[in-house]
This record gives sequence, structure tokens and C-alpha cells, in this order.
Amino acid sequence: MAKPGKPLPYIKTVRSRGKVYEYFVTGKVEGGKPVLRRLPARQDIAFGRAYAGMVAARHARESAPSAIVMSDLIRAYQLTPSFKNRAQRTQSTYVTYMRVVEEEMGNAPVSEVERRDVQALLDKMQDRPGAANMVLAVLRNMFKIALKREWVNADPTRDVEFVERGDATHEPWPEQLLMLALADPKVSLPTALLYYTAQRIGDVCQMRWDAIQDGYLVVTQQKTGKVLEIRVHAALAKLLETAPRDAPTIMHRRGKPLRPETLRKRLQAWAANHEAEIVAHGLRKNAVNALLEAGCSVGETAAISGQSLAMVEHYARRRNNRKLGSAAIARWEGAEHA
Repeated sequence: MAKPGKPLPYIKTVRSRGKVYEYFVTGKVEGGKPVLRRLPARQDIAFGRAYAGMVAARHARESAPSAIVMSDLIRAYQLTPSFKNRAQRTQSTYVTYMRVVEEEMGNAPVSEVERRDVQALLDKMQDRPGAANMVLAVLRNMFKIALKREWVNADPTRDVEFVERGDATHEPWPEQLLMLALADPKVSLPTALLYYTAQRIGDVCQMRWDAIQDGYLVVTQQKTGKVLEIRVHAALAKLLETAPRDAPTIMHRRGKPLRPETLRKRLQAWAANHEAEIVAHGLRKNAVNALLEAGCSVGETAAISGQSLAMVEHYARRRNNRKLGSAAIARWEGAEHA
């Protein structure tokens, strides 16, 4: 039976069925258990080389700087002129929401934070839209610093939309303005995509030509993960027929998907030229209201927008009740004379 030599650091000895085995304790833990690596027998010429390599790897890992976590990023941002030059009241407000970030993801490595993590945090704050939007604003400023310092390769807050704050901030577009937009070649295509599909601006910017199949547009919602098959409205189909197909996505800039913020600003600038102030997301309400006014049920409307039944009702608060009531009476009269 081979006997181990003098004690060496990081070695665990195991005896099994009359034999002695030695394992190197790597210092890593997986699944709550220490990771061990089998060593050659002491008398084996490969033992020294294997042991030395494992020791060097362990020391290198232990001496390496620890991963930069979100708490570190918070402290770094607070030391920047971008933060210090803000008004004292604004600084205090930011610190309040930085605490929220720290409580939720303070120990998360900055380089591993993804868009879905940011969205998950905002989703938990749906009942406090104002606070959720402040958290997003703070995160965006923090990740600008992370990008400058090359702590991350991409900003996980990019294209994450602010949380809806009720009817006051997302009013449907006035009917006359909507008709003007649909007729103006400058904005007709994006307006039609938003209106006739009832989707969020982020999903519209990701819509692809190859997702149109047999008259249906297949959409996978970024926020919910729902897969929708939306029949292409005739008016939208007419616009798509004449649109150039020179990129994978329908809405693009230099071959790449158009950023939601870019499209949002384009539509707001167009509306400003018509002395109107709009929010692109308001077209989602226009669509829901139009579907309900056309006699669609809440369930049918939800099948297109991808919203919950309760959310459809919420969006429909501004629908034209005169049109709805007229359609209901017409169906009632028809039933009586059937």
C-alpha cells in the first residue's frame, strides 16, 4: 500500500478498500460542496508537476481582485461629478433609490446583470410606477459609469421601457392626429405597426419581415414572453407592400433594428410639428379602444394586444361609449327580429 509523504497544503487524504488516495482542495465550491481534484500517486513522476500547477491556480484565483458588484458600482457613481454636480435634493432622491437597487441586487456582479434582471426588478414595482421609473433612471446613470470603466460590455438598461403611470401619461392619440399620421409617409409605417398590432414600441422595433406568414405577424413580446399571432390588418398590409425590405427588421436604421428611443423621439417630433404632445405608447390605447368599439370582446382584444383581461379594461377607460352603446343596441335589435 502506498503511503503519502510529508503533509502538504491543500491535500485531503482518503482511504478506501485498503488504498490511499490524495485529492487537491481547489478552494472552489459547487452546489454547496468543496471541489476536489484527484492527484497522481506520490511515487508517480507526474505528482510534483500536477500538484504545483494546482497550487499555482489556486493562489492566482485567491489573489485576483474580487468581482465588482452592484454595491461597488453604486459607490463609484456617487463619487463622480455626474452625481456630485446634481442638486442636493436630487442627490438625496437618487440615494433613496440606490438603496432599493442595493437591497435587490447589491451582491450581483456588475458584469453579470442582464436586461431581464432590470426588467424583473421593475416588474416587482408595478404598483409603484413612479418609484420604478426612478430606479430605472438611477440604473441608467450607474451603467454609463460602468461602460466608461469597462466593467461591462453592454448596458443592460438599454431599451428597457419606463413603467406605465396611468392614464395621465399615456393618453390615446386624438383621432384626427392618428389619421394624419397614418396618411403621412414620414411616420405612417411605424404608426400603423403600433396601432394595428397594439404592441409596445420595443416589440414593434424588433418585428421582422420573416415573421409575417400567411397573413399573420408572429410576435414574441419582450416583456411577457408571450407569442402572439396577429392577423395583419388590411391597411397595414397595404403599407407593408410598398415598404423596402432591405433589412431583417421592418423598422431599422443602417440595417440594424431601430432603437425604441429613436422611434419615440421621431414620433414626438412629428406630433410637435402638428402642435400636439403625444406618447407613442398611447397608440396601444387607441388600438384597444378601436377593437372594443368595433364590437370585439375583451378576450378577443386581449388575444391581439397580449394584455390581461383586467389590463384591457383599464386601457379601455377612454373608449367611445357612444359607439359601444350604439353597436350593442344594434345587436339587441337584431336579436329581437331574428
